[in-house]
Amino acid sequence: MAILKDKAGQNIAKNLAALRDRKGLSQVSLAKISGTTRASIALLESGSANPTLDILLKISQGLRISIDELISSPRAECKHIKASDVPLDRKSRNGIILRKLLPDKIPSTEMDELHLEPGATMTGSPHVEGTREYFTCISGQISIGVLGEIHHLEKGDVLTFPGDKPHSYKNSGKGNAVGISVVFFSTTE
Repeated sequence: MAILKDKAGQNIAKNLAALRDRKGLSQVSLAKISGTTRASIALLESGSANPTLDILLKISQGLRISIDELISSPRAECKHIKASDVPLDRKSRNGIILRKLLPDKIPSTEMDELHLEPGATMTGSPHVEGTREYFTCISGQISIGVLGEIHHLEKGDVLTFPGDKPHSYKNSGKGNAVGISVVFFSTTE
């Protein structure tokens, strides 16, 4: 059990120092925005503290991260992920491939690449209330239906729309079409 505690303490120490540095915060400024003390931050960064859940929660809220990001093993700065290791979300018989762009989940965000063969149509699932979607046409021609209107996008065009409303995507051209969808979920409850 002591090994586990030591490992968690070292993870917190490394992650906290790196996150604070990345955000350009001093120990004093982090203590102020998280409602803790500079001494608590210093002890955590030394790896010698045994923090309460309340302290971890305050610091994670101050940094706007999950507690998991504080206690997990530190991530490598760079990670090369082969295309074959990025999961296909859905491959249908209707000429549609939906591929995740990021192998790791990012809170409140989704990013997908959509490949549509000529004439292929995909109905999007409405997301939670308050969601915004940004769709960029990378190649070809893609028509997006939302709120009773059809929007015709060509290479480089971007459509932003409420992702919590029914919507659909259609390749309205003669060749293959590719688009990128970025969805930001509402974080309010």
